[in-house]
Amino acid sequence: MVRSLESVDLVIAGPTASGKSHLALALAHTMDAEIISADSRQIYREISVGTGKLRPEEREGILHHLLDCCSLTESYSAGDFVREARKAILAIRGRGKRIILCGGTGLYLEALLKGLVELPSRPPGHYAAFRERLREVPESELYARLVSIDTERAGQIHPNDRFRLLRALYLWEEFSLAPSDLYDRFRAQGIGWGAIIGLDPGQEMRLKRISDRVHSMFGKGWIEEVEALLAKGYSPEAPGFDSLGYRDVIAFLEGRISRTDLLERVILKTRQYAKRQMTWFRHMEGIRWVDPRRGRA
Repeated sequence: MVRSLESVDLVIAGPTASGKSHLALALAHTMDAEIISADSRQIYREISVGTGKLRPEEREGILHHLLDCCSLTESYSAGDFVREARKAILAIRGRGKRIILCGGTGLYLEALLKGLVELPSRPPGHYAAFRERLREVPESELYARLVSIDTERAGQIHPNDRFRLLRALYLWEEFSLAPSDLYDRFRAQGIGWGAIIGLDPGQEMRLKRISDRVHSMFGKGWIEEVEALLAKGYSPEAPGFDSLGYRDVIAFLEGRISRTDLLERVILKTRQYAKRQMTWFRHMEGIRWVDPRRGRA
């Protein structure tokens, strides 16, 4: 079978702690594949424990791409990811290997597969002011507004997804065009793919896995990892510390919260993040959901 140079053979998506990395490893062995990571936290070289990044010895000899590709002092965008992922795809194809794209950052996956939307820049602070103006407006009203403007885009967003609702309404206000029309006009060409698998262990098991994973991360030295980085002179305001849970660890180290509060806060935030991931992936075109506990759809 001849494969397109700009395509991936398999996409593995799903919420945090659903088993994506280990499934990708297992399939990479059977498929003779390399793995491209689509994780907005595992890109940072200096942080590993709190991101769930596989250690080099845990990667079983399988080449992983877009891990450890920038410093936590640097900002990294979806555009950066798309450019680096395209380079990795061409390099992997040049070695005659198959490609597994694996990760939980929906924005990265969508930007690569469907094409990055690069809208004209707007003045700094416009979007923040827009969000503040609508801070007290309930999601039901935001959704009704979007339906009246752009039924196509409204059909792609969950009625309770406040972040995406506000983004869509902001685009309408700024450009006086329906968001779906804007995306079509400014979207670059995406890449091809063979299949998309979504891992969903179910809500009860997902919550348990998240709790177990967070406890494991702290047991493996998450606090010590952050403490060592701060001791080396890294600023607490570094972009990489925006990664889930890291600013909470910093708050603990600065004495602003207790260890019990830290654990509870990180578990809660991780569960909330997983819920947002599920909302995003449920709207992903062509995804086939699999229960990782049973290996079936």
